Amino acid sequence: MKKLVNKKFFFIRHGETEWNTKQLCQGQLDTELSEVGRLEVELLGKSMKAFPFSRICTSPLKRALKTAKILQAMLPDSKIQLIDELKERDWGELEGCSRAEMYRIEELEEKNPYFLPQKGVELREAFKSRILRGMNIALNQEDAPLIVSHGRVFLTLCELLNIPLVRQIPNAILIECSPTTDGWQINRGQNWGHA
Repeated sequence: MKKLVNKKFFFIRHGETEWNTKQLCQGQLDTELSEVGRLEVELLGKSMKAFPFSRICTSPLKRALKTAKILQAMLPDSKIQLIDELKERDWGELEGCSRAEMYRIEELEEKNPYFLPQKGVELREAFKSRILRGMNIALNQEDAPLIVSHGRVFLTLCELLNIPLVRQIPNAILIECSPTTDGWQINRGQNWGHA
């Protein structure tokens, strides 16, 4: 497998959705931001005005794209770049299951690389390869991009960056990821959780 381009980037998980509040696995179901989600993204955008982002690379799923568009309105010098490879993991027939069930499957995959979840779930290695391709599309340009994507994408980035796995990052928190001489440094916004 290729490696992630060794370059600084910023990451935001999309704003809250109703499915997030119900703790359900959304996968590639194209859910919308909730009113709370829109407000939290607006609040984040106001705090980001000092960042000179020229590019916002986003998943095309509605919850990420709407997050990117709200941020772009507050960062007028930025352009949106859709990257299909940054979509959330496809959970097949399991989309709509509880977050706890999704975590259980992920933990089985982490313990046993030969575990196959079945039911149309995108294979973990295929998902990881797709995210690597999408991130390298975003990183193979001059600037340090802002990535707007999903929780499982960040979990996979943890693997690619060789840092401890974070099962769930909060919605609408800016995370800075910078390469160092001995790995990666992760700086995150307030209210960081390890749920």
